[in-house]
Amino acid sequence: MAEINVLLEGKNFKTEFGIIGYCSVILIREDGKNILFDTGIRGSISQLKDSLNKLNLTCDDITDVIISHMHFDHVGNVSLFKNATFHLSEEEWNSMKEPIDHYICLESYEYIKNNMKYDFVKEGDRLTTNTTIIELPGHTKGLIGLKCNEDIIICSDAIKNRFEMWCDIPLMTIDNDLSMKTKNRIIKEAKYIYPGHDKMLEVGKPIIDEPMEFKVLYVDGDIKTVKK
Repeated sequence: MAEINVLLEGKNFKTEFGIIGYCSVILIREDGKNILFDTGIRGSISQLKDSLNKLNLTCDDITDVIISHMHFDHVGNVSLFKNATFHLSEEEWNSMKEPIDHYICLESYEYIKNNMKYDFVKEGDRLTTNTTIIELPGHTKGLIGLKCNEDIIICSDAIKNRFEMWCDIPLMTIDNDLSMKTKNRIIKEAKYIYPGHDKMLEVGKPIIDEPMEFKVLYVDGDIKTVKK
């Protein structure tokens, strides 16, 4: 069985200046591989390293990195994983040549292209005995996720959080109809999902009334828990 570890739990919230996104970063371990799903936003470097250290790993131990899509909050730390092979969809890669939204990170795209080993993956490609690629378009043209251990789907922003899971309103998508088809597929095929900006969710057990929480560290050192 593939071992799944959440290194960073995703959060997202809006300000008057726009969306601040902290995506989920997940580690899959099986068949001698340490597979990282997304790399997180740039400001999460210390937390990401700390989470790896708790598993007796460093960035150099990561063998593979899955890039779900090229938005800034998912590819901010690509330069940390110098020994890894990067995997993403060719559709997502090609979409970078004519970007159609404001959230992509051209700098990370250029860094991967010029400095990292990378290849293109597609639906059904097997990474480990119990881990395969699943194509989940809608939020972006070439978004991909992972299907693990038969009933788990790591879906990134194909389903971003609990509200998108149980409300029929895709949030931030380039193709609303395609996003709905993708969401319905995930719900049909998975028992548990790891969304892009929330904790693990169990299909059929809505928690929409349970507030999301995150801690705010103020410059004076005070820490407060915020619920939304």
